[in-house]
Amino acid sequence: MEEDLVQKITEQVLQKLGQSGSKSNEKTIIPKETGYQPKKPLISTGSAIILLCGGDEELSEVYQQMEEISRRFSPVYVVMTKSATQIIGTPKARSASQGGTIITEYSPDYLEKVLKQADVIYVPVLSLNTAAKVAALNADSLGTITIVFGLIYGKPVIVAKNSIFCCQIKPENIPEPMLKRINGIIKLLEDMGVQVVEIHDLTGASPTREIISPSMVYTTGTAGKLNGDEIVKAFVNGGASRIGTNPGIAEFDKDLAKYIDHTLLKADATEEEIRKLCDEAMEYGFASVCINPTNVSKAKENLRGSSVKVCTVVGFPLGATTPTVKAIETRDAIANGAEEIDMVINVGALKSGDDELVKRDIEAVVAAAEGKALVKVILETALLTKEQITKGSLLAKLAGADFVKTSTGFSTAGATAEDIELMRKTVGPEMGVKAAGGIRTLEAAEKMIKAGATRIGASASITIVKGTTNSSEKYKGS
Repeated sequence: MEEDLVQKITEQVLQKLGQSGSKSNEKTIIPKETGYQPKKPLISTGSAIILLCGGDEELSEVYQQMEEISRRFSPVYVVMTKSATQIIGTPKARSASQGGTIITEYSPDYLEKVLKQADVIYVPVLSLNTAAKVAALNADSLGTITIVFGLIYGKPVIVAKNSIFCCQIKPENIPEPMLKRINGIIKLLEDMGVQVVEIHDLTGASPTREIISPSMVYTTGTAGKLNGDEIVKAFVNGGASRIGTNPGIAEFDKDLAKYIDHTLLKADATEEEIRKLCDEAMEYGFASVCINPTNVSKAKENLRGSSVKVCTVVGFPLGATTPTVKAIETRDAIANGAEEIDMVINVGALKSGDDELVKRDIEAVVAAAEGKALVKVILETALLTKEQITKGSLLAKLAGADFVKTSTGFSTAGATAEDIELMRKTVGPEMGVKAAGGIRTLEAAEKMIKAGATRIGASASITIVKGTTNSSEKYKGS
């Protein structure tokens, strides 16, 4: 059984790393039942706004919720009203948001560059004064502008109701007429589309407005199949954080484009093609462009002022460089503007049983990224046994990576549903799993999703999203 294999490999790797002198910390402790809980869970592809309007007795819970939001989203903007700045202070807000960008003053760029680009607005602290103004559609301050215009732009707004009740005064101590008025304000907010929850439920609330049952992937559409638009919606609502695709994508739902990596990794990619890739990404609102390191600065310049991220590759496509070189590549890529790093594992070391070197190799990239970029680890599963896939996935998890990924798209074969299922069982729900390489049909993509993939990398993207036949694969790689 795969569960037994995962447990067996886990015990072997932990014992081996312990004997080899690996530093003991929380990352090397994996409870049998609950699974490993990383410090930095999966980061979403989108950005989040954390709005603070004042402060109350629930600040410890507020800080916990802010930390959780910052683990899930990148970038994070912490918008603070004057009272929040006075009560909480920017140092504490910055610390709780793990280095989030602090905004305390309104500027003309705020609507276009921050609010319009945000995927969700969390309000862990909402003063009664601000709530009343929002209910009256009075957008006259940074806090009210954020909520009112966020709703106008169709952004999910999730508010913790605790602080609305006159800060430190508990609901049971508020006179009935006032309590009725406050509850009336909350009802008006809900009628406007605001999700009002308890502070401890803030990050548990779904930021999506429309939920598609995962079962629809296999029961909806012609002959039980989904069309391209429906399958991507199913990916997203089933938990997908990103879907990889390539240049030439046809008409597409722009609301879903933010989950797509627009990829071009061929060796002879020209400056004109990179520019076109970026133009398409901005036009469709794709989450990122994924290009070779030499093109990072070009892509960053072409994407200036947009919300599209720059993703690049490290140790690509063989993974046979040293940890030092990969760390240097990572720092250089980030300095040039990269926000996501896809690194190739040291395949030879993994096959040789040198677990310490494999872990150190990944840790070097994670450390070099310094939390400034998402780190995905490419295993090149076609070259590995089941035991090695399990071990590679576990080592990526122990090293603090955000994703495990099947393939570069440049090896002997790509992803299989069996590999994805094994990787998912190894890393659990805390990490992302990306299926890449050899995925050319809608049916193949469905298999990967069912097996546990949360992202899909494909060169035959049009075939997948349109259900049509693609006669060529111009862009290799994922």
